[in-house]
Amino acid sequence: MALLRKSPDVCHSPVRRGGEDEPCARTGRNPEGAFILTSDGARTSWEVEGPHFPGWEMYHIKGSPVDPDRLYASQSSGWFGQVIQRSDDGGKTWNAVDNSFAYDGVPGTHMWYDGTPHPWVFKRVWHLEPSLTDRDTVYAGVEDAALFKSTDGGASWSELSGLRGHGSGAQWQPGAGGMCLHTIVLDPTNENRIYIAISAAGAFRTEDGGVTWTPINKGLRSGQIPDEDAEVGHCVHRIAM
Repeated sequence: MALLRKSPDVCHSPVRRGGEDEPCARTGRNPEGAFILTSDGARTSWEVEGPHFPGWEMYHIKGSPVDPDRLYASQSSGWFGQVIQRSDDGGKTWNAVDNSFAYDGVPGTHMWYDGTPHPWVFKRVWHLEPSLTDRDTVYAGVEDAALFKSTDGGASWSELSGLRGHGSGAQWQPGAGGMCLHTIVLDPTNENRIYIAISAAGAFRTEDGGVTWTPINKGLRSGQIPDEDAEVGHCVHRIAM
């Protein structure tokens, strides 16, 4: 289930079931659909719309800061697979857009649960992050972990392969929920600076719009991995700015 909360003052400020505010909201694996909550600037009462996509697992729904009527949603099911949906009227109607997420070149391998090499296989989209300046530009964090970008409102997707091609990529390993890129944070002061987090690899930063990436895990401690001070391998669950 995913909840999207909207108000004039803070457009598309979602909440999750536990009630804590997040940059975006998703509780995947619960086939309850998506709900949109709308309020005025006072935010003392809310209108609830939904469920949208009943019976589907909703991994994420997020609105464009540029255009409050432009929403992106990621839905998944064991029967129909992964589908990206877009709304241009604030969630009243939805249309499926492109769902082709192809890794650049030869994908190679990452580490499996038992430490053996395992091929990269696309499974689903965990996170959608619309651009802060362009309603047609949106980023997608996927499983197996990679970052994709669309500049045409989701009509096509291309991988920012510098992340997966980082020298540590072969050592990334799934967490209990899979090897997912679940967080994307865009820096409002620098359009080329992006932060992402992967379970279980850690957090990374780019300063050039996704061409090159730097791990930013120094100081993290993970007692469950052989080297708890390792550059990568940490199961970071969420980051925020």
